[in-house]
Amino acid sequence: MNISIQPTIKNLKRFSAFTLLSISTLVLNSCSKDPVPTPEIAYLNITNTSPTTATFNIYMDQSAINTGGAVPYNGTTGYFQTSPGTHSIKFTTASSSASIITKDVVLEANTINSLFLIDKGTNMDFFKIKDNLGSISSTKAFVRFINLSPDAPALDLAVKEGAVIIENKAYKTNSEFIEVEAKTYILQFRNKATGTPLADLSSMELKAGKSYTVISTGLITPGDAEQGFGGKIIINQ
Repeated sequence: MNISIQPTIKNLKRFSAFTLLSISTLVLNSCSKDPVPTPEIAYLNITNTSPTTATFNIYMDQSAINTGGAVPYNGTTGYFQTSPGTHSIKFTTASSSASIITKDVVLEANTINSLFLIDKGTNMDFFKIKDNLGSISSTKAFVRFINLSPDAPALDLAVKEGAVIIENKAYKTNSEFIEVEAKTYILQFRNKATGTPLADLSSMELKAGKSYTVISTGLITPGDAEQGFGGKIIINQ
């Protein structure tokens, strides 16, 4: 059972700076006779949830994304800035430049996005969603849930020995970010059909104005060199 908690933003000020820059640019443009167009950008975070023991190098348009070593199971690149449009994303093993999977990904201008490598073997694929984050000025915390365990049943995300927060997420489905009280939680995955707890996440304080993605990963019935069922909390902002 693999449980982990890991932030994805190395420097939260990127988003604050980006927001302030956008506002400042709009103000300057409104006062100028010859407005300067605001550069369009997109943010992307890539996470390896393929339930194997393999580690991967990741390329965007033939340029390496991970520069600090191959990305392990449940490892993440952190958000990085790129141009909007269509980009080729390629995964290779740590020891080879041969493609394991290569697909085009479309990023819209001025969006924040997450991409997950999912499943294994011939079923390996990408799962991409927009990150519509909660307000950083809120007194609440924000949580969403994505079921990325290939052989798991429909799952509920709940508080241990408490209420269900987000319910009935089948494999490759996700909720939007929802408000929760800002406090410390032990979150738990439950079988939707039976209510049976399947795994607990480590105790974690969910802070006001922060957005968190909870993912279920791994396999209920793992084989050799495969990862068992568990989960991860990603701190989006």
